[in-house]
Amino acid sequence: MGPPEDAPHHRVEWWHQLRPMTRRGIRAGITVVVTGLVALVIGVLSAHYTGSLGPHEAEYTVRLNDEIRIDMGPLGALIIDSPLPLRLGVDVQVKEIPIGLAAPGANPVAGLTADLQSYTQFFANPEPAIREAADGLITNALGRVALLWSIQLTLVACLRLAGHGLLRETMKSALRQPGVPPLTIAVVVALVLVPLVDATRGSGNVGRTSAVLDGTPLEDARITGRLATIVDYYGGYVVDAINENSEFYASVQANLTSAFEAERAALASGDDAAGPAGGADEDATDAHGLSSPEPTETGAGAGGGQNPTSAASASADETSTGEPTSGGEETPSAEDQALADAETDLITGVMVTDLHCNIGMAEVIGAAVAESDADLILNGGDTVMAGTSVESYCIKAFADGFGDDVPVVFADGNHDSRTTTEEEVDAGWIPLLGEPVEVAGLRFLGDTDPTLSSLGVPTRQTRDETVLEMGDRLAATGCELAEEGQPVDVLLIHSPYAGRQILEAGCAPVSLSGHLHQQVGPRQLAWGTQYVGASTGGAGEGKPTIGPLGNPATITVIRWDPETHLPVDYRVITIGTDTSVELGEWATWPPQPTEFVSGQDSDD
Repeated sequence: MGPPEDAPHHRVEWWHQLRPMTRRGIRAGITVVVTGLVALVIGVLSAHYTGSLGPHEAEYTVRLNDEIRIDMGPLGALIIDSPLPLRLGVDVQVKEIPIGLAAPGANPVAGLTADLQSYTQFFANPEPAIREAADGLITNALGRVALLWSIQLTLVACLRLAGHGLLRETMKSALRQPGVPPLTIAVVVALVLVPLVDATRGSGNVGRTSAVLDGTPLEDARITGRLATIVDYYGGYVVDAINENSEFYASVQANLTSAFEAERAALASGDDAAGPAGGADEDATDAHGLSSPEPTETGAGAGGGQNPTSAASASADETSTGEPTSGGEETPSAEDQALADAETDLITGVMVTDLHCNIGMAEVIGAAVAESDADLILNGGDTVMAGTSVESYCIKAFADGFGDDVPVVFADGNHDSRTTTEEEVDAGWIPLLGEPVEVAGLRFLGDTDPTLSSLGVPTRQTRDETVLEMGDRLAATGCELAEEGQPVDVLLIHSPYAGRQILEAGCAPVSLSGHLHQQVGPRQLAWGTQYVGASTGGAGEGKPTIGPLGNPATITVIRWDPETHLPVDYRVITIGTDTSVELGEWATWPPQPTEFVSGQDSDD
């Protein structure tokens, strides 16, 4: 006996009144949204990233417990409330210190001291490492979401094809079978709720705060296990070191800004008194056999009020009209105006080298770039200490300090690695890898150093080439480019011993490098000029480059003629260990040799 004629039909009239294409489109849209939400939840909660925490490797995973937990293993954990929305938290499993930083065989006390300095540097400026971890988790989560979403949509499409367009009827029929509905519910619960419960499990308010951290961003952090005792006893030293580090570089940056402001004020008032020296070196030969040039003629003002390469600078004051303007100031002469215009058109580069992960200098360099109105930054390598992946936060910090407005061209050194190069490229910097690169109107050539040095580990080759052989190869490349009518303007490399060959071949006018941790030049060498910059991170005399400066740090500003592509002048900015800043006088860059000039390092 069939159902009565007036029995209700399981049919939604308005739905079936829609056209078939419309219904299919709505169903497809709902499928896309639902599968997308499922992929989003699973992708975010399963996101994973391997990065760094201070000197350690660390694994980051997303949680749903509104906590950020830094697990130090047997020592205990540090737990803080998460600032993330939707109860999102992060679990950080701290791993070992990479071999490149652990320095096996080295003095263990020195190694522990270096580790402490790394912790201090991390906590003094944790933002780059936090941002790096956040970017890594977001990237991983997006990748997982895209993969899961595509898998679900592909599975739905395959089921529709396998069901010959009767997927819904097939599923309905399957769900009518005895035992299938409860089994389906059980599977969904197992796949969704069990991981969700684990992800939402919190610490249960275990641990305690430490009075040592009062007044710091971690004052509300709960600390568990032996770690709490360690923080109580030694945390004060770290906090004091953090405060000292922050105050030191804040003072340096303030002094740098004040020095430039004073220079501009002196120029505006017509004060031509010479500022602190720094543009020309005394004649000397260093321990490596590289000699400095004879002292060069310097400009009249500490800040480059006059361009010493211009003949007009010598008579600028004499040719002034001397006629006051309505504001009481003299009207500049035609020569003065031409000179000012010429200086405005110069290409200005700020050269840094041998930073050795001293991220305290990051914003100081950024301030020097801004005050110098630089067109580019030249990085001569050794940006980090050992080329390990955990030093990526150093690159992040430097990139933040340099800013996004000025391009950075770099040639990695013997303390960098291919991993370092990749991280610098990810930061938006422009690498020199043996081929010419044009930046800010200048054509650069250079390459990464073929050796790698780590703390306590002997220097080793990273490719089948020595430093001198690399210099020969770059010289050959430079000569080929010159023959093709695309000459190299600047050779930028880390080791000066790879920069002599191209000058001797007459295939580049300038070689810039670092590595020696002391300034050499600029001096005439062969058919060009060579300049070796001192450390911008304060490296030298065995003192660490983490924390306040143990040695003076230098930044070199070089200006090029945009028509000849030759350097015009330069100045050296020196930062002292007492936070003082000296703006060296603008000094004339040595002219291009008209005959071969041999160097004392020719046999090295």
